[in-house]
Amino acid sequence: MSASESLQNTPVDYEYDDAADVARITLSRPDSLNAVTRPLYDGVRAGLDAAAADDARVVVLQGEGRAFCVGADMKGHDEAERTPAEKRAYVEAAQETCLAVQTHPAPVVVKVQGYAIGAGAELALSADCIVMATDAEMRFPEVSIGTYVGGGVTYTLPERVGRAKARELVLTAATVEGTEAGEMGLATEVVPPAALDEAVDDLAETLASHAPIPMQHAKEQFRREPDRDHLLTAEADALLACMETDDWQEGVDAFAEDREPVFRGE
Repeated sequence: MSASESLQNTPVDYEYDDAADVARITLSRPDSLNAVTRPLYDGVRAGLDAAAADDARVVVLQGEGRAFCVGADMKGHDEAERTPAEKRAYVEAAQETCLAVQTHPAPVVVKVQGYAIGAGAELALSADCIVMATDAEMRFPEVSIGTYVGGGVTYTLPERVGRAKARELVLTAATVEGTEAGEMGLATEVVPPAALDEAVDDLAETLASHAPIPMQHAKEQFRREPDRDHLLTAEADALLACMETDDWQEGVDAFAEDREPVFRGE
């Protein structure tokens, strides 16, 4: 099956600008602020495969509408009981997608407007460059809703802000707005909302003008850390353990019922 065929029936759009050598992968669930589903993850990976097949020099990952991505579709989590195997398949799809962004041969630029929360923040951090609007927000709310981070956050976040700050952001589930994100190194570039598209285009143009083979080597060299595979496995195991707790279900129920969760440590 070709990459374009794999994109069918997924909420992800793909476009390749041959003249600019730039591929655009767009999360297209604007009514849900691009909340993550399994088909969305599948579409992102198919889009990355299409970009590789097109020999795109740069990939732009973006979200349609008012937000980049507000994270997992929590309402979807509450609609049906999933088996342990189905839960593991979902977690693995999330990790495979983030890893595919991290290891894509071309530089990946993510555009963040509105929100990048939870799984959306995981996707954003997997990119090489984050261009963020000043009024956009990034947050890792997992511990506040009874679940756990994934997608490599335990190494992508410390890379950008340092271990101490990364630990603080995960444990407090604090909201980081665009300007602060730029100051702490979480975002590569922060611009007013009206200038966001132009800033992304300018950065993509700059990257596309550089020699692709050295950039690919640079990406490979910078991600060579012996503990990354171990950290991904540890994240998945922790997340799956959380998903078996009463507190995880309480977090899902509280979100669906629009109330504060009451956690009991069970």
